[in-house]
Amino acid sequence: MTARNAPEHRRAWREPMLWLVAGLPAASVIAGIALLVAIARDNVDPLSPGVRRTAQIQAEDTRADEEALRRGLSAIAKRGAPPVGLVLELHGDAGATTALRLHLLHPVSAAFDRELTLERVDAQFWRAAEMPATTNAWLLRLEAADGRWRLAGRLEAAADSATLEPVWQR
Repeated sequence: MTARNAPEHRRAWREPMLWLVAGLPAASVIAGIALLVAIARDNVDPLSPGVRRTAQIQAEDTRADEEALRRGLSAIAKRGAPPVGLVLELHGDAGATTALRLHLLHPVSAAFDRELTLERVDAQFWRAAEMPATTNAWLLRLEAADGRWRLAGRLEAAADSATLEPVWQR
């Protein structure tokens, strides 16, 4: 064999087969670790804050939803024109509630969550002076100031209104 015909010697890290043999399993291990980290993060349903977990059993406190169902409550939330950011039309027996809390839950990051206090305009209408001007959808959770009842819904990004109902239906 002459020097011209001799195979050239390459270092191992320049060999494509080495990357296939070692790189693919390494990439799958990294992807598995990333998946475990994503699963381990707080993945609690933001509309259901009263969940107790014992082993593999989950028990949720549904008293607020049952109370809203008993009172026949439902609501329609509408984006208002300035200076009113949000108008809420509440149907059913809200009782002697003087203030409502509306939680705007960001679907991806809890850091962007907002809480609005709604003031009563008349027997059926409530308003908030502000409404975040974002392009994302919001999970909505409406509750009485004392937490006695709760309604939930979703305001889509392009929508001007959303329907709120008790989370648990019979």
